Amino acid sequence: MEKLDKKDKLILYELDRNARQPLSAIAKKANLSRESILYRLKRYLSAGIIRNYLTVVDMPKLGYSYYKVYVKLHNITEKEEKSFIQSLCKNYYISWVASCDGEYSLIFGAKAKDLLELNSVLKEISGKYWKFILRQEVCPIISARHFYRDYLIGAKATTERKIIWGGKQETVKLDEKNLLILDALCENARASAVEISRKVKLSPDSVLQRIKQLEKSGIIGHYMLWPDVAKLKGIYYKVLVSLHSVTEEKEKELAAYCHAIPNIVYMVNTLEPWQLEMDIEVESVEEFRKLIREFMARFADIVSDYKPLSIYREYKFRFFERV
Repeated sequence: MEKLDKKDKLILYELDRNARQPLSAIAKKANLSRESILYRLKRYLSAGIIRNYLTVVDMPKLGYSYYKVYVKLHNITEKEEKSFIQSLCKNYYISWVASCDGEYSLIFGAKAKDLLELNSVLKEISGKYWKFILRQEVCPIISARHFYRDYLIGAKATTERKIIWGGKQETVKLDEKNLLILDALCENARASAVEISRKVKLSPDSVLQRIKQLEKSGIIGHYMLWPDVAKLKGIYYKVLVSLHSVTEEKEKELAAYCHAIPNIVYMVNTLEPWQLEMDIEVESVEEFRKLIREFMARFADIVSDYKPLSIYREYKFRFFERV
């Protein structure tokens, strides 16, 4: 884990809250010059603390559903596994790829407009790498909540901490220019209007206007940080939780609990084979075990089982990309 001072953590926190905010705004909050902020950002990028800046896109509004695929690998060499991962990262339908330790070896997030399309995507992957796949679980995503990394500034969860995407599938049609703008923002959420204008052949003012429309429609929900958690915090766990007898009241209590814990950065509602995923960033195994013990004690009446996975490395995180 990299050594970060209070100013560093505040800057990273602000980028996690809104990765597109001007450097001058961050400088004012951190009581530093704009040049100092720019210098520190370059340092974070060169050190690998920041992987990229993400644009959170509500893909169901574009007609897509999300799925997580959990894979247990076997009889695979390091070279073959690297090739498998590279293949997933190049796939348009794959939004997130990570390797992990625990019951599964590899996780990837897939998007598809229907089950036939999903089946086609998975058949193509398994057709090429079937001999390395011992088993896999396909988990439909109902909705997801992103939480700001309040632990960076030692704060309790704020009322603004929750960004929700997913839910009912829609079909909002975007013209080619908007698709190209969305693609550019998903490649780098801090891309300037001038940079994007060169790609889409529009004026910077037109680009800014279209971005505002995408935000207003809810297609763009947020701009956030994609850090290397090992360098930012320490250890990244994904916990798969099986629930039973969950009332609407208990569901709200569960969401409020996750919202209030600064180390829980994602809460994902799923259909099967488990019903909840929590992404947790901590400094140590001891901190994680304490958090899980408290969680289990609080929700012993509805939690039937849980599986912790230690995320070893993330390779891709991109909500949308133009074919």
